[in-house]
Amino acid sequence: MLYADDLTLLTNEPRDMQIMLSRLAVRNKHLIVNTSKSEVVHFNSAGKNVPVFDVGGATLHCKDFFRYLGLVFYRTLNMAKSAEHAARPFLASAYRIRRFVREHTLVDRPHTSLWLAKTYVNPAGMYGSQVWGTGFLQAGRKFSSPLSTLHLHFLKGTLGVKQSTTNWAVLRECGHEPLQFYWFRSAVKLYNIFNSMLDTNR
Repeated sequence: MLYADDLTLLTNEPRDMQIMLSRLAVRNKHLIVNTSKSEVVHFNSAGKNVPVFDVGGATLHCKDFFRYLGLVFYRTLNMAKSAEHAARPFLASAYRIRRFVREHTLVDRPHTSLWLAKTYVNPAGMYGSQVWGTGFLQAGRKFSSPLSTLHLHFLKGTLGVKQSTTNWAVLRECGHEPLQFYWFRSAVKLYNIFNSMLDTNR
Protein backbone atom coordinates (compact mmCIF):
# COMPACT_ATOMS: atom_id res chain seq x y z
CA MET A 1 0.00 0.00 0.00
CA LEU A 2 1.51 3.30 -1.11
CA TYR A 3 0.24 6.77 -0.34
CA ALA A 4 2.56 9.72 -1.03
CA ASP A 5 5.75 8.84 0.86
CA ASP A 6 4.08 6.29 3.19
CA LEU A 7 4.62 2.69 2.15
CA THR A 8 3.27 -0.47 3.80
CA LEU A 9 4.30 -3.98 2.76
CA LEU A 10 2.16 -7.01 3.63
CA THR A 11 3.03 -10.69 3.23
CA ASN A 12 1.99 -14.02 4.72
CA GLU A 13 5.48 -15.54 4.63
CA PRO A 14 8.64 -14.04 6.23
CA ARG A 15 10.73 -15.01 3.21
CA ASP A 16 8.49 -13.00 0.88
CA MET A 17 8.78 -9.96 3.12
CA GLN A 18 12.58 -10.00 3.02
CA ILE A 19 12.53 -10.41 -0.75
CA MET A 20 10.28 -7.35 -1.09
CA LEU A 21 12.50 -5.31 1.20
CA SER A 22 15.62 -6.31 -0.69
CA ARG A 23 14.07 -5.41 -4.04
CA LEU A 24 12.90 -2.12 -2.60
CA ALA A 25 16.46 -1.21 -1.64
CA VAL A 26 18.04 -2.34 -4.92
CA ARG A 27 15.61 -1.29 -7.65
CA ASN A 28 14.55 2.11 -6.37
CA LYS A 29 17.82 4.03 -6.55
CA HIS A 30 16.07 7.37 -6.12
CA LEU A 31 14.09 6.16 -3.12
CA ILE A 32 15.67 6.60 0.31
CA VAL A 33 14.24 4.28 2.95
CA ASN A 34 14.35 5.88 6.38
CA THR A 35 15.11 2.79 8.47
CA SER A 36 14.79 4.76 11.72
CA LYS A 37 11.10 5.31 10.92
CA SER A 38 10.52 1.90 9.37
CA GLU A 39 8.92 -0.68 11.64
CA VAL A 40 7.81 -4.30 11.54
CA VAL A 41 4.61 -5.68 13.07
CA HIS A 42 3.98 -9.43 13.21
CA PHE A 43 0.22 -9.79 13.18
CA ASN A 44 -1.43 -12.57 15.18
CA SER A 45 1.84 -13.57 16.80
CA ALA A 46 2.95 -13.91 20.40
CA GLY A 47 5.75 -11.44 19.69
CA LYS A 48 8.49 -13.95 20.60
CA ASN A 49 11.01 -15.66 18.32
CA VAL A 50 9.75 -13.72 15.31
CA PRO A 51 11.81 -13.22 12.12
CA VAL A 52 14.09 -10.18 11.86
CA PHE A 53 14.13 -8.12 8.67
CA ASP A 54 16.59 -5.63 7.24
CA VAL A 55 16.84 -3.05 4.46
CA GLY A 56 20.26 -2.48 2.96
CA GLY A 57 21.89 -4.10 5.99
CA ALA A 58 19.98 -1.98 8.53
CA THR A 59 17.83 -4.04 10.89
CA LEU A 60 14.21 -2.95 11.25
CA HIS A 61 12.74 -2.69 14.73
CA CYS A 62 9.72 -4.78 15.73
CA LYS A 63 6.73 -3.15 17.42
CA ASP A 64 3.32 -4.18 18.71
CA PHE A 65 1.55 -1.58 16.56
CA PHE A 66 2.09 0.89 13.75
CA ARG A 67 0.38 4.02 12.49
CA TYR A 68 -0.60 4.37 8.84
CA LEU A 69 -2.36 7.50 7.58
CA GLY A 70 -3.58 8.30 11.07
CA LEU A 71 -4.92 4.81 11.78
CA VAL A 72 -3.34 2.59 14.43
CA PHE A 73 -3.05 -1.14 13.78
CA TYR A 74 -2.15 -3.56 16.59
CA ARG A 75 -0.51 -6.94 16.10
CA THR A 76 -3.53 -8.54 17.76
CA LEU A 77 -5.76 -6.89 15.10
CA ASN A 78 -7.91 -5.49 17.89
CA MET A 79 -10.02 -2.94 16.04
CA ALA A 80 -11.80 -1.89 19.23
CA LYS A 81 -8.46 -0.73 20.58
CA SER A 82 -7.75 1.09 17.34
CA ALA A 83 -11.09 2.89 17.70
CA GLU A 84 -9.90 4.45 20.96
CA HIS A 85 -7.47 6.64 19.02
CA ALA A 86 -10.38 8.19 17.14
CA ALA A 87 -11.65 9.51 20.46
CA ARG A 88 -8.97 12.21 20.61
CA PRO A 89 -10.19 14.38 17.70
CA PHE A 90 -13.77 13.63 18.80
CA LEU A 91 -13.12 15.00 22.29
CA ALA A 92 -11.21 17.97 20.87
CA SER A 93 -14.20 18.94 18.70
CA ALA A 94 -16.60 18.59 21.61
CA TYR A 95 -14.36 20.79 23.76
CA ARG A 96 -14.24 23.53 21.10
CA ILE A 97 -18.03 23.54 20.83
CA ARG A 98 -18.47 23.85 24.59
CA ARG A 99 -15.98 26.69 24.67
CA PHE A 100 -17.68 28.46 21.74
CA VAL A 101 -21.08 28.14 23.45
CA ARG A 102 -19.73 29.59 26.71
CA GLU A 103 -17.88 32.46 25.03
CA HIS A 104 -20.95 33.50 23.01
CA THR A 105 -23.42 33.06 25.86
CA LEU A 106 -25.35 30.31 24.12
CA VAL A 107 -25.58 27.88 27.04
CA ASP A 108 -29.34 28.40 27.27
CA ARG A 109 -29.73 27.46 23.59
CA PRO A 110 -28.98 23.72 23.43
CA HIS A 111 -30.11 23.47 19.81
CA THR A 112 -26.98 25.45 18.88
CA SER A 113 -24.68 22.89 20.52
CA LEU A 114 -26.62 20.04 18.94
CA TRP A 115 -26.37 21.52 15.46
CA LEU A 116 -22.65 22.22 15.89
CA ALA A 117 -22.16 18.66 17.13
CA LYS A 118 -23.68 17.25 13.95
CA THR A 119 -21.44 19.50 11.89
CA TYR A 120 -18.13 19.11 13.72
CA VAL A 121 -18.20 16.39 16.39
CA ASN A 122 -19.77 13.56 14.38
CA PRO A 123 -17.37 13.94 11.41
CA ALA A 124 -14.44 13.88 13.85
CA GLY A 125 -15.49 10.35 14.80
CA MET A 126 -15.69 9.19 11.21
CA TYR A 127 -12.05 9.07 10.09
CA GLY A 128 -11.04 5.50 9.36
CA SER A 129 -14.36 4.12 10.59
CA GLN A 130 -14.58 1.94 7.46
CA VAL A 131 -11.69 -0.01 9.02
CA TRP A 132 -11.95 0.12 12.82
CA GLY A 133 -15.73 0.63 12.93
CA THR A 134 -16.72 -2.63 11.23
CA GLY A 135 -16.79 -4.50 14.55
CA PHE A 136 -19.43 -2.10 15.84
CA LEU A 137 -21.82 -2.53 12.90
CA GLN A 138 -23.39 -5.69 14.25
CA ALA A 139 -26.91 -5.68 15.63
CA GLY A 140 -27.00 -4.89 19.33
CA ARG A 141 -23.67 -3.03 19.31
CA LYS A 142 -25.02 0.45 18.65
CA PHE A 143 -23.70 1.82 21.94
CA SER A 144 -20.72 -0.48 22.60
CA SER A 145 -18.07 1.75 21.02
CA PRO A 146 -16.06 4.19 23.20
CA LEU A 147 -17.00 6.91 20.71
CA SER A 148 -20.70 6.16 21.13
CA THR A 149 -20.28 6.57 24.88
CA LEU A 150 -18.59 9.94 24.40
CA HIS A 151 -21.25 11.01 21.91
CA LEU A 152 -24.08 10.23 24.31
CA HIS A 153 -22.20 11.85 27.20
CA PHE A 154 -22.00 15.07 25.17
CA LEU A 155 -25.70 14.97 24.24
CA LYS A 156 -26.84 14.27 27.81
CA GLY A 157 -24.61 17.04 29.11
CA THR A 158 -26.07 19.44 26.56
CA LEU A 159 -29.62 18.57 27.62
CA GLY A 160 -28.70 18.68 31.29
CA VAL A 161 -30.10 15.24 32.03
CA LYS A 162 -28.62 12.37 34.04
CA GLN A 163 -26.15 10.02 32.35
CA SER A 164 -28.52 7.16 33.24
CA THR A 165 -31.20 8.58 30.92
CA THR A 166 -32.26 6.16 28.16
CA ASN A 167 -29.98 6.53 25.13
CA TRP A 168 -32.71 6.33 22.53
CA ALA A 169 -34.78 8.98 24.28
CA VAL A 170 -31.77 11.34 24.30
CA LEU A 171 -30.99 10.71 20.63
CA ARG A 172 -34.57 11.40 19.59
CA GLU A 173 -34.78 14.55 21.72
CA CYS A 174 -31.54 15.84 20.17
CA GLY A 175 -32.42 14.85 16.60
CA HIS A 176 -29.27 12.74 16.37
CA GLU A 177 -28.64 9.23 15.07
CA PRO A 178 -26.34 6.65 16.70
CA LEU A 179 -22.80 6.93 15.36
CA GLN A 180 -23.23 3.37 14.12
CA PHE A 181 -25.59 4.71 11.47
CA TYR A 182 -22.89 6.99 10.00
CA TRP A 183 -20.23 4.27 10.18
CA PHE A 184 -22.49 1.80 8.39
CA ARG A 185 -23.32 4.29 5.66
CA SER A 186 -19.63 5.09 5.19
CA ALA A 187 -18.67 1.39 5.02
CA VAL A 188 -21.37 0.71 2.42
CA LYS A 189 -20.19 3.68 0.36
CA LEU A 190 -16.61 2.36 0.39
CA TYR A 191 -17.83 -1.13 -0.54
CA ASN A 192 -19.75 0.28 -3.52
CA ILE A 193 -16.68 2.22 -4.64
CA PHE A 194 -14.60 -0.97 -4.64
CA ASN A 195 -17.31 -2.81 -6.55
CA SER A 196 -17.47 -0.10 -9.20
CA MET A 197 -13.68 -0.23 -9.55
CA LEU A 198 -13.85 -4.00 -10.11
CA ASP A 199 -16.57 -3.57 -12.74
CA THR A 200 -14.49 -0.95 -14.53
CA ASN A 201 -11.41 -3.21 -14.68
CA ARG A 202 -13.30 -6.19 -16.09
